[in-house]
Amino acid sequence: MLTALGLALIAALLVGPGTRRRRGSMRPLFKGTGRQWRANYASRRTFLRLGAGLAGAALLAYSGADEAVESWHTRQVRGRTSDRVASLVKPPGERWWLLVWLAVGAVDAWVRTSPFTRWGRANFESMVVGLPTLWTLQRGLGANRPSSAVPSPRWHPLAADNAASGHAFIAAIPWLNLARRTDHAAVQGLARVASWVTGWSRLNDRKHYPSQVLLGWTIAWNAVEAAAAASPASATSEERG
Repeated sequence: MLTALGLALIAALLVGPGTRRRRGSMRPLFKGTGRQWRANYASRRTFLRLGAGLAGAALLAYSGADEAVESWHTRQVRGRTSDRVASLVKPPGERWWLLVWLAVGAVDAWVRTSPFTRWGRANFESMVVGLPTLWTLQRGLGANRPSSAVPSPRWHPLAADNAASGHAFIAAIPWLNLARRTDHAAVQGLARVASWVTGWSRLNDRKHYPSQVLLGWTIAWNAVEAAAAASPASATSEERG
């Protein structure tokens, strides 16, 4: 159902409101990707943010806080209601959203541009920027899930691929991009809170520890900031226009 909704949304974009792209105004996908990658992988600010996220994740994993929070949540919070809510908020973190945002970005690049398509394109670009970090830390740190045969949030390089939550990463990006695109403080706050909701669903389903949700979200934050900082100047003028 959600896949059909995504496809219907993309189809609507083809005939919806916006400025039609003409030959001189087209901005192909991946234009500026090199700058965005440099902003993410060769930036002191990005390095410090990721370092802080890793330090926080390590503290949670090795202090026993991960297991304590996960155990408390399972005993005191998890139930039919939380499972029902988690099943509703988990889908925005599924992998196929990368393809949805790719399609929206393609519409923005070659067909017509609007605030919505520029937001969708920013989501795709942010995912392209952040995915290498996500995959590297998932496998490189090698932590297990709470539901694994040997549950442990501690890092065992290359042993597993659960050390950073992919669902938290994918679902956080659209909300963090939305927060960047509004001047309303209340909307910004709600968007930032919402960026954690899918990550919470993974805690509820015993698929990730808090440290792993934190890492996934931190990678998304870095990717959004890097993609925005290094976007071509034409994108900025379009946003304001």
